[in-house]
Amino acid sequence: MSSLRTQMRYLNPYDIHKLLINEYVLNRPGDTSKLKRDKSGDRNDYHVIKENHKFLWEEDDETDSWEQQFAKRYYDKLFKEYCIGDLSLYKENKIALRWRVEKEVVSGKGQFSCGNKKCLQEDGLRTWEVNFGYTEKGEKKNALVKIRLCSECSKKLNYHSKKREVKRLKKNKHGKSNKKHSEETYTSGGASTSDAVEKTVNEESSRDEEIMEDEHNEQKQIPESPWDNHKPVECKTREEEMDEYLQDLLL
Repeated sequence: MSSLRTQMRYLNPYDIHKLLINEYVLNRPGDTSKLKRDKSGDRNDYHVIKENHKFLWEEDDETDSWEQQFAKRYYDKLFKEYCIGDLSLYKENKIALRWRVEKEVVSGKGQFSCGNKKCLQEDGLRTWEVNFGYTEKGEKKNALVKIRLCSECSKKLNYHSKKREVKRLKKNKHGKSNKKHSEETYTSGGASTSDAVEKTVNEESSRDEEIMEDEHNEQKQIPESPWDNHKPVECKTREEEMDEYLQDLLL
């Protein structure tokens, strides 16, 4: 050690640096382990979100610190229509759920393909409504969420208890939900109930004709304005057309 100090006495800072590197890094590499910085207390964005994350944020939730504000901003960017689930422990009645991120929405994961994170099936998808119970910061909470799964993953979801399936009713040309009657039922006297259905349909048709006639008479009574022919035509935006298209695709 004294010889090293003697050498350093007559060297400039650059030569001293090279001497120390050669001595402690190349000749005795273990001696520099104590010079390494302790990284156990380091935190990045992931740690901040994990510590302050909430599955559901309410409007009156406090965001006093910048960590809570950061976690709230991350939550606002999530898509909360359908969930992504982990069904690997379904036999133990343990199911993990989370909201979708933008990348999954663009690829259709969880909506046009199975919502189980390890499944890529796109056929036979069914929408389920789940009363999701979870523990957050020592407090038990519940949230009613939806998830779309294929037939095999649906069996895993309903392994312990049957969940409520969400179905979209077909709409008629007037935009009203309507159920189709697949077959006719008959009374004990042999008369078909289709007669009653036909009578109801005729009554509704007559009422519709009366309403249309009244509206037509009212339009005749209103004097025409010179600006009637110049009324602007309401056109749907591209976003509205895309929303209607996606709504028809959803179940």
